[in-house]
Amino acid sequence: MTTGSALAIAGYAARAEGLVARYQAVPNDIYYAPVRHLIPKTSCRVIDIGSGTGRDAVWFADQGHQVTAVEPVAAFLEIARRDERIDWRQDALPGLSSVSGSFDMITIAGVWQHLDPKERMAAAPVVSRLAAPRALLLLSLRHGPAPEGRPVHAIDVDQTVALFGGHGFSVVLRHATGSIQAENRAAGVTWTWLALRKEGDAI
Repeated sequence: MTTGSALAIAGYAARAEGLVARYQAVPNDIYYAPVRHLIPKTSCRVIDIGSGTGRDAVWFADQGHQVTAVEPVAAFLEIARRDERIDWRQDALPGLSSVSGSFDMITIAGVWQHLDPKERMAAAPVVSRLAAPRALLLLSLRHGPAPEGRPVHAIDVDQTVALFGGHGFSVVLRHATGSIQAENRAAGVTWTWLALRKEGDAI
């Protein structure tokens, strides 16, 4: 049986050429505005899971962070790998078998809706394994109709909080917002940002 994430990855791969300009046009300062104040000001280890064209990963590297970026779509990675400051990996949740180590900030932006419920259950402990003590986890959760060819699954924010709570994360911020893309706004797409903190004492 094909999983929800596999179907979505295939959909992105089939439409990659047409999506690049659209993704690159989104300003990071606006996209991350709800959580911008939480992003560390000093250099830290960041992993961007579902990095797409590398827009966010490059932005984090520009701020002086040590960045690992994970993306399953080869066409996106081909563009992203032009920036040699970043450790690029072709991989995807829920497994992330190519990734090890611990990170001070984990971003999962615009990805969670593509994982089906079983994949989310499997992904949470993987994310927890990668989180250093007191690590910040930033999740942007999409609500609304599926884009063409990229299936999505409904997200219950409370259930998401509870799932990660079971793996040692607590809520720092929860913020509902509209889409910054006109096409998505017209379709009724909204987002919830979750900022979660991993338990433990930072070393």
